[in-house]
Amino acid sequence: MTTILKIVVGLGLLTALVLYVDLKALIHSIRQANVVFLAIGSALVVVNVGVQFFRWRYLLRLIASDISDKEIVSSLLVGYSAGFFTPGQVGEHGGRVASLSSLKSIQVLAVSLIDKVYVLAVTIIVGMIGMWLFCKTFLPNYWSPVLTIAVIACVFTFLIVVLYPDLLKRLLRLVLHKVRKYKAVASFLFVKDVFHRRQARVLLLLTILFQFVVIVQYYVFVRAFEPVSFAVSALCTSNILFVKSAILPISIGDLGVRESSAIFFFSRAGVSAASALNASLCVFTVNILLPSLIGALFIMRMKTSRLRPVAK
Repeated sequence: MTTILKIVVGLGLLTALVLYVDLKALIHSIRQANVVFLAIGSALVVVNVGVQFFRWRYLLRLIASDISDKEIVSSLLVGYSAGFFTPGQVGEHGGRVASLSSLKSIQVLAVSLIDKVYVLAVTIIVGMIGMWLFCKTFLPNYWSPVLTIAVIACVFTFLIVVLYPDLLKRLLRLVLHKVRKYKAVASFLFVKDVFHRRQARVLLLLTILFQFVVIVQYYVFVRAFEPVSFAVSALCTSNILFVKSAILPISIGDLGVRESSAIFFFSRAGVSAASALNASLCVFTVNILLPSLIGALFIMRMKTSRLRPVAK
């Protein structure tokens, strides 16, 4: 029932946006699209998934140094598919755990959570700085010195978390001290032995690279429909990612929320609503839908192999 509601929310938002945007302008934007930029944006999904692969491999090899690239790719794509129908892709954790049945589930879950914590932290850091710059540039009447102080405090806090994981682990040990008898919870403490400052900084750099690739993809797709500067596009994109991931992760695949945010931010930066909507749908198709469909094929193959009778 919850999944159906989230699908309805996403489709409802998307339908409202299509009705809001001038249909003639939308069709004209599609007809005038630059095929070269569309091809480049689509091809960048290889770079996008590739960076995520290296991030995920780096984390997995902290707990299983001999794990194969094939297993890593499979778990990554299965996670994509499993996370598609959940807001914020939280179901991705379960997909990764299920596809790596040879490893300890609690350890796979732990490193998967670390993976997502860093993506969220970078999204919030870049997003809050982007929000500050965007409002200062396009909506100065809606900003105040108090909000600037809040942004600085939040950015500083998240930087400490991602750069100095030992501080976070100490807090975790204090919180879990009284519930250590619960084996599943206590098992998370193994992270203290494999994830330190060096690992945190490597993961942070890879996560920043991943964020940059997404920002470039948005720019290329918007550029396919309408001229825009990279700086303006990057500023809008950082806000879109922040809103859909940290503020409103309420729909399936962030569908509708992403597009609403794109129209809001790009429109105020001088880009037409039609171009913003089309570009956002391209990003959804290439970065979310396509990998999820490929992941579904991996899930089907997993189920087939488990049902296949063992030869005696």
